[in-house]
Amino acid sequence: MTKTIVFNKNLRIGELDAEADSNLLDHCFIDNGYIDQLLDVNNPKSIILGRTGSGKSALLYKLERSVHKCKRLDLHDISIKFLEHSDIINFFESIDVKLDLFYRMLWRHILILELLKLRYDFTADTSSNSSIFRNFLDWFKTHNERKAYDYFQQWGDKFWLETDEQLKQITTKLESDTKASLGLNSQIIQAGVEGLSRYSEEQITDIKRKAHQVIDGSQIANLNQILDSLNQSAFNDPQKKFYLIIDQLDEDWANTATRCKFIRALIEEIKSFRKITNIKLVIALRKDLLQLVFDKTRDSGFQEEKYESYILDIVWQKDDLRNLVERRINQVFKSQYTNHEVEFDDIFPTPRKKGGQLAFDFLIERTLSRPRDILQFVNCCFQASSDNKISWRALLAAEAVYSGKRLNSLSEEWSQIYPSLLTITEILRGKKANISRSDLSGAELQDIILELFSCEYNDQCSEICKRYMESKTSVKESEILSIFLTALYKVGIIGIKLSSLDTFVWSFIDQPSITIGDAKRTQSIKIHKMLHRALDIILNQNEIYAKEDYT
Repeated sequence: MTKTIVFNKNLRIGELDAEADSNLLDHCFIDNGYIDQLLDVNNPKSIILGRTGSGKSALLYKLERSVHKCKRLDLHDISIKFLEHSDIINFFESIDVKLDLFYRMLWRHILILELLKLRYDFTADTSSNSSIFRNFLDWFKTHNERKAYDYFQQWGDKFWLETDEQLKQITTKLESDTKASLGLNSQIIQAGVEGLSRYSEEQITDIKRKAHQVIDGSQIANLNQILDSLNQSAFNDPQKKFYLIIDQLDEDWANTATRCKFIRALIEEIKSFRKITNIKLVIALRKDLLQLVFDKTRDSGFQEEKYESYILDIVWQKDDLRNLVERRINQVFKSQYTNHEVEFDDIFPTPRKKGGQLAFDFLIERTLSRPRDILQFVNCCFQASSDNKISWRALLAAEAVYSGKRLNSLSEEWSQIYPSLLTITEILRGKKANISRSDLSGAELQDIILELFSCEYNDQCSEICKRYMESKTSVKESEILSIFLTALYKVGIIGIKLSSLDTFVWSFIDQPSITIGDAKRTQSIKIHKMLHRALDIILNQNEIYAKEDYT
């Protein structure tokens, strides 16, 4: 017997961010085994890594609700932008003094205090003279942990300050220590870059040496011993586990340079805090942001593979995404329309004739295999529906809307690395779905070069176009095209094939990026189906419904 399904065109099976989607997350969370890894304090997996919309925030949401002792730190509350306007920080930057240790000390101080507040339920109303705080201090005194005792005694009256105030206190101490070390030369801190011109090279070298000594002599060593002490005292009960989680690292809480340094310092501290056995720090990062952090903070001897054991890479299989959609459809209909079970196939059209494409395959092939993509597409399908059903005609109408949204979303997602993305994507407009490198040369490429030459973007694509337009340039159009292809591949807009014997490779399935050499040797290019409609790709009927090899 055929089910009678009634629904409103405005029906949605979820919002596109975890914060607005909590109700459905509670009922329809898909556990791919990641939660257990995050809950296990002995498991080093602490950095949830994935592209925008892959479910990172949903994992943090679920983790937060799965444990008794957990706190979420909001970077907007820490006011890190304060550092960008600090005289002492700007002074150190101007004389090329590395602040890596200082940023790590800031994080270590903040994280230790937040963990202790979580462990002992310290609040703003708790006094440094309270019995619970005195008992906490007495442990260090009794066990001859003098450095830890002195440290917490020193910070006793400031222990209850908000995190941003803690940061300001430490930065102020750094400035006073630096002034004391520089003595008569301390006025150079306020003078800034201009003031350096009044000093000889020998004087500047001496100033830099003393500045390095202040940074190296900061409390990072003491705090390292304090971690050992806390492991023996505050966090020695295996029955009591504590979690600090940090999200929104990709938001605008500081400028890009400061943010990269601060995130790198946080990652290093995640490694350091592993010595405390019953706590776990968990953060969520976009893949492109982590790569940017490593690129901006890379130093001699840097080895990216050393961080692999800490990274939890979020990957979604087709069956997982189908299960996600099924659960959400069923839950939404139960809460709004009927108590009966409702499945995907009850609403979406039957397969096309003669063993043709399935409706779900049509949807999934137009995503980057992420929850946000498929949820957005399904929502568009409901909006395009009529007479309480979603037909193939409605799917095609929804695709047009969804495709435009995907292009805009990709532009926003990659705006920090490729602000020129929308411009370079125009090189694909009006092309066939499968093309070669030679199809992308000519007038369209020249128009894009001219546009990027006159814009204010400062990414790779724009910079090479500006160099190309210089009077004595050695840059060739083929080099510009290779740069464009590496960008389009990285964001997922195209797949490439290096030889006729190869299959197409995609950044969201295979290798996340390609080299300039790969781009030069590319024989075939395939434009992802998610952007066919947005880019007016020329297709025949068979290509619309042809099965892709990446699903």
